Amino acid sequence: MMMMNEFGTPMNDAELSMHPNPGKAFIQEQLATSGMEMQWVGAAVGAGIGVVGGIIGGGRSAAAAAEQARAQNKAMMAKYQYDLDAWDMKKQQLQASRGEAVDRILLSARNEGKVRAYKDVAATEQYDYDLKIRNHQQTSNEIAFKRSDDIYNDTTSLNSIASRAAMDSEIIKLEEAHAEMSFDRNDAYIEMIQNEGKLRARGASGRSASKVVSASLADYGRQMGMLNATGDSNERNARAALNEIIRDKTSADLTAFASKMLDPGVLPDPIKQEALPAPEFTLPRLLNEFDFGPQPVKGAMASPGAAASMAWGQAIQGIASTVGGAVASTSGKSPFGWEDW
Repeated sequence: MMMMNEFGTPMNDAELSMHPNPGKAFIQEQLATSGMEMQWVGAAVGAGIGVVGGIIGGGRSAAAAAEQARAQNKAMMAKYQYDLDAWDMKKQQLQASRGEAVDRILLSARNEGKVRAYKDVAATEQYDYDLKIRNHQQTSNEIAFKRSDDIYNDTTSLNSIASRAAMDSEIIKLEEAHAEMSFDRNDAYIEMIQNEGKLRARGASGRSASKVVSASLADYGRQMGMLNATGDSNERNARAALNEIIRDKTSADLTAFASKMLDPGVLPDPIKQEALPAPEFTLPRLLNEFDFGPQPVKGAMASPGAAASMAWGQAIQGIASTVGGAVASTSGKSPFGWEDW
């Protein structure tokens, strides 16, 4: 009798392997198809012990294979889930690393902006301070130059006044000398006229009178000569004094000019520092799918049914060999025609 499945159709090899007692199902299927059920019953009794042992061993092998397949599938699923979680975490880690790099660059940009603003303000304040110092120095130099120029002008004016006074004094002395000489000439001339008048009054004549007159004239001439020499000497001394006064004034003016401060001119303005250039910052590029790498692929899963079928196939092969050997010992031919398989 052929084994039927739940749909009423004959079982195939895979369904036979999944039967709770595949050895029994396989033998029944073989018997139903060969029509020789009664021929091997006797022989099967002799081989019962081997068949039962093979069935039990096959069942255990099938259960172990199925359990191993299930364990393998469980381990594979666990590894797949681990790989998937690890891939997702690496993706999140890469995104977080990029976000951290962007935040760090933006923070550096803000800090750089603060530093540049501080330096610009400090540079402006320093420029204003230096400009005030420059303006104060310029004003002080101009005041000092004006004061020096005033002192120079006052000094040269005083030198001119002093020299003019000295020259006037020398000229007055010369004029007084000239006036005194004029008085002396007049006195000498009057004295000569008086002497001549006295002679005339006495009525003197002759050679003695002539000698007296000649002596008087000679004395007058001598006095005039002395007065002229004195006048010339006074004029020479006056000219020398005037020249010395002029030299002294020139020397005093030169000394005053040497002490005079030079024109300070215009001091240069301090250098105004330009604003610091703004640095450029480059943000990391946006992440793309290729940055995350391929998503983990689920590995090929083992089929517990296929593992059990393999185990049952090996067990049934052993059972078939045992049964076939027993039947062959009685009839000399396998009742299932296995030698034709």
